[in-house]
Amino acid sequence: MPPITDPITIDALKTQIKRLNSKAGQLKMDLHDVAEGLPADLDLLPDIAAHTYEIYCQLRDLRAQLTTLEQAP
Repeated sequence: MPPITDPITIDALKTQIKRLNSKAGQLKMDLHDVAEGLPADLDLLPDIAAHTYEIYCQLRDLRAQLTTLEQAP
């Protein structure tokens, strides 16, 4: 039996992606700011870089889920 695609699920996923994309953009700017301040902010770099990486991985995974849901019959 094919999976059932609920428009609410797709819409909710799009909303989640939009929110996460906003957060990812802010983290990218924060990472840029820390990089510009190097070596002064060297201690901040690992945490901000790791958090930015995690958010972008989540975003990639959510986009893949959305593509799968949208392509389902």
